[in-house]
Amino acid sequence: MDHIFTFLSGILFMLFGIIVAVIAVIEHGARVLLFDIGIRGQVATALLALLLLGLIVLAFRWFGRIFGVLIGLLLLMVLLHALFAPVSATVPVSF
Repeated sequence: MDHIFTFLSGILFMLFGIIVAVIAVIEHGARVLLFDIGIRGQVATALLALLLLGLIVLAFRWFGRIFGVLIGLLLLMVLLHALFAPVSATVPVSF
């Protein structure tokens, strides 16, 4: 059961990492483009903040169900572990 939990959490973190990396690449490209056309300072920061917000919303719209399913499966694994694990395995013993 621990292997399944580790596998599911690995997939969740990998997907999150890929999405963050793609957002960072797009943001860097937009920053370079704004700098090349002469938009700098607070205006560029405001435009990049709006772009970042839009990319985050877009990522959740595209991948929201996958995140929901993976998080639901992780929580189900935690519940199954709590229900079926022996008591001595869930309660730490300290001396």
